Amino acid sequence: MNERRDFMDGHVLMDMNEVISQSFSSSHKAVDIVGAGNSISDVIAFGDGTVEIVVNTVTGNRKGSRGTASYGNFIKIRHDNGMKTLYAHLEYGSISVKAGERVSKGQKIGRMGDTGNAYGVHLHFEVRQSDETRINPYSYLFEGKASEFSTMDDEISDDESVLTDSDSSNEPLGDTEGKIVSEASDSTVDKLEDGSFEFKNAVEKPDEAIDSSSDLDISNPDEDISYLSNPEYSYGSIVDGLKSIGADSSFDYRTLVAYENGIHNYRGSYEQNIQLLSLLKAGKLKKV
Repeated sequence: MNERRDFMDGHVLMDMNEVISQSFSSSHKAVDIVGAGNSISDVIAFGDGTVEIVVNTVTGNRKGSRGTASYGNFIKIRHDNGMKTLYAHLEYGSISVKAGERVSKGQKIGRMGDTGNAYGVHLHFEVRQSDETRINPYSYLFEGKASEFSTMDDEISDDESVLTDSDSSNEPLGDTEGKIVSEASDSTVDKLEDGSFEFKNAVEKPDEAIDSSSDLDISNPDEDISYLSNPEYSYGSIVDGLKSIGADSSFDYRTLVAYENGIHNYRGSYEQNIQLLSLLKAGKLKKV
């Protein structure tokens, strides 16, 4: 027998009136969430935890981007049970937390946006195990398991091995192709016999609307890795080195490239730029 639910047990929007616009699948390992009636809401932490990663430098929409770049501005939080949540496409300048900061369940951390590979303003929400494996968020949103993200003992919160089971135009959402259109504040979920879920009264975006098929720190083995290369460059500027091969040399892009190559707190320092330049000259600078 199907189990129907018309409410969320856990919340990621400040107004706590979420509507699912795209479900979890093998090509979209997350759920996309909008406010009921297409409202734009602040985003809140799903549970207590520590902010691991913040990217807040993306000023524009980048449709068609892949990997980390598809997230736009995003936050990743490690929770006290060892699991992690990721909040993507956030509005530029809206993020109010920093890496290393402690956050509480329900605390405002940013605002819905359309940065990265986003087709309309929404929140791309992921749940990850401690090894970064992305899992279906439905049981935590709808089946009473959100309490697993509540505060635990310090000994557990420091143990990442504990398992339990990535231009902010704010364009108004309309009925044009590729936009999220859902007036269903009474959106419901049917749990099917095979364990999957079917959403009612919520319009899904095309599969290609979001592509975050590769993990943040681990390349997808099913996808070829592309690199930037400039072995002939003999000077000392990463900006000039990128420009000379026709690549984007902006600070925003360099921030994303740095993150993709293991530099998670890019500030444009001399040491960081030399590291990027060395990879570029060696033909090993991963593209985004």
